[in-house]
Amino acid sequence: MKNRMLPFYQAIPRLLLYQFVSFIILSFVTWGISTLCSLLMGLSGKAAITSGDLGFLFTHWQGYVIIVLVLLMVLCYMAIELNALVLYCDRLLDGDKPAVWQCMKEGFAALKKYGCKQGVLLIVYAVFLAPILGFGFSISLTGSFYIPRFITSVIASKPLLLTVVIIALAVLTVYIILNCFIMHGALLGGMTLKESSAASQKLVKRNWKNFIPEILIFIGLTLLVTVILLVVFSGLPLLIVRAIPMGEQALLFWEIFFCSLLMVVLLFMMLMAISFLMIKLSTLYRKYQTEGKWQYQKKEKKRHPFVIMAGALVLAVCILFSIFGAFHFDEVFHTQITAEIIGHRAGGYDAPENTVKGIETAYELGAAGSEIDIQRTSDGYYVVNHDADFSRVAGVDKKPSEMTLAEVKELRVDGEPVPTLEETLEAARDKVVLFVELKGETADEQMADDAVRIIKEMGMEDQTVLISLKYGLLEYIEQKYPEMQTGYLAFISFGQIEETPFDYMALEEEISTDNTIEAIHNKDKMIMVWTVNEEDDIEYFMTSDADAIITDSVKLAGEIKEQLKERDPLQIIIQKILSWI
Repeated sequence: MKNRMLPFYQAIPRLLLYQFVSFIILSFVTWGISTLCSLLMGLSGKAAITSGDLGFLFTHWQGYVIIVLVLLMVLCYMAIELNALVLYCDRLLDGDKPAVWQCMKEGFAALKKYGCKQGVLLIVYAVFLAPILGFGFSISLTGSFYIPRFITSVIASKPLLLTVVIIALAVLTVYIILNCFIMHGALLGGMTLKESSAASQKLVKRNWKNFIPEILIFIGLTLLVTVILLVVFSGLPLLIVRAIPMGEQALLFWEIFFCSLLMVVLLFMMLMAISFLMIKLSTLYRKYQTEGKWQYQKKEKKRHPFVIMAGALVLAVCILFSIFGAFHFDEVFHTQITAEIIGHRAGGYDAPENTVKGIETAYELGAAGSEIDIQRTSDGYYVVNHDADFSRVAGVDKKPSEMTLAEVKELRVDGEPVPTLEETLEAARDKVVLFVELKGETADEQMADDAVRIIKEMGMEDQTVLISLKYGLLEYIEQKYPEMQTGYLAFISFGQIEETPFDYMALEEEISTDNTIEAIHNKDKMIMVWTVNEEDDIEYFMTSDADAIITDSVKLAGEIKEQLKERDPLQIIIQKILSWI
């Protein structure tokens, strides 16, 4: 075990130096390009580019320039976080003191190798596929990228589609494993990416009996070391301090301090994960290239002032944060649970979707609001349905626009009739706020005009919010009916989305960051997060500053909300610190 871990242990000081330098450079690059993109959007009168107006990128010259700038930023990340890192880690194995700048220079020079099919695939993999799959080479720019929940839920609901996706992911995983040495061959062996891909596949196939156990042992040891560090620096100390009688303020200090160390350990292991993987693959590449003759040679022990200074700085920050946190506990850790619950498609999983019963169920379960979807029938009425047709919910393969109101009224959703907009408004009156999504192919200005007219006729302006994925449609409502409340649904955002002219921002989980939530609140706007269904996600956003969550799990969300109100300080600290990671 010692021999297996030695290359990683001895590389840590140099890897920390590399990570520090690369972080500074890439932060500057990201800031510079983001600023340029913001200026370009400002020239066109836009505050942000979102999922509802992506067409801007392909219809304005500013959009094309933004695409080029974003591609340049991606290439910078590829050069520094992958190309240069492979070179740097390989040279560490020789006992050298590799120059960070030289490796980065060579990393940028190697970008010319990406001008082929394999290069494009490698970029797509590192930017999108690796974060989704959860393993392999990725860049921090898109490290948190994942498929939105509303897409995965559609896939999961269709067995054939789910089977195809699983098979595709399995094939992709095998292909990625076979090509795990592609960057080593290209950067260290002087091959083209095409040649390197073929060479990597041969190496893995020839050595698979050794390769698979080595990777599994590497993963196991990494997890084991992480657990040991967590126990030593956080788990055991917390047990000890909680067993010692002391004042409330002192106990809070120590709990915050050792939980801060927990965060440091997790961040350190996450920071080192890709670097350690690079070192492991470099050792295996050398071993397989020499048919097992290459062995890592133990290096002379040296003191590293950089590591000592970094450790001292981290310790000082943890102490100062613990002191401040102990005296401003409620403010720092957001102890109050204020996020409201909004039933997705009326009452979520707890009632037939998009029905009057769903709204009533959401109210009974303590929800503050219900979200519904309206579409126009062939004879001009508005009925509530989410999908393009009624096949999933009512077994009829027809769109609302292909049916009359009378025909729609004959349908049943789990025994409940399909309601009209008027019926849902009446059901919500004086009970819940109704978030009316203008949905589907009939979501146009006529739908907006009619919806506003119906809402006003029923006197429900103060209890209704018109929402949509269509940016232009909401702009039309804001301009023509400024007295109406509007909410913008988005799952992609680049720029200052808080500057958009709507009352509510309804953002998908991934883009609902703490910074985004704070920016939206600074503009006196409300933020809802959708669609939050999993227990961990509900806990996370319930303890954030979000104003509400839209969820299918209305009952579960209510139970979690009550449980969160009963947390002790240590639970609050751990949940908040884990949410920051």
